Amino acid sequence: MPQLSLASSTRFSFGCAAALLLAWRCAGAAADLPDANIRLELMPRICTLGAKDRQCQTRIQAQWQAAQEQSLCLIILDRPEIKRCWENYSRGNYTLELSFDEDLTFQLRDPQLQQILASEVLKVIREAIRYRHKRREPWNVFD
Repeated sequence: MPQLSLASSTRFSFGCAAALLLAWRCAGAAADLPDANIRLELMPRICTLGAKDRQCQTRIQAQWQAAQEQSLCLIILDRPEIKRCWENYSRGNYTLELSFDEDLTFQLRDPQLQQILASEVLKVIREAIRYRHKRREPWNVFD
């Protein structure tokens, strides 16, 4: 009959206890984190500037949805004056009129604005000025 030494059973017990403690801490930490299943959608997603246009001026609708209730804030990077927060909601909607000439990054963050939960970019596309090259010189009667 095999004998177990006290040292091997102590190592086994300590190893199991450490694994259980680690699993318990990981489960507790996961409960503290916000739900990763948050969707943020922007309408429109693209603003196209014509050759003569300097800025996009449009109404933007930002919608978000989460699997469970969240407390979060919608911000636009480089626009600190724009901030909309919700407390304990599973979805939200925010509409605003903006003028801009560069891409805008919308972010959903925790109420302390430390953690980014979702992010979307509203792109600005500039129409290229098209130059038409003539294939040949026009004919001249006097040449």
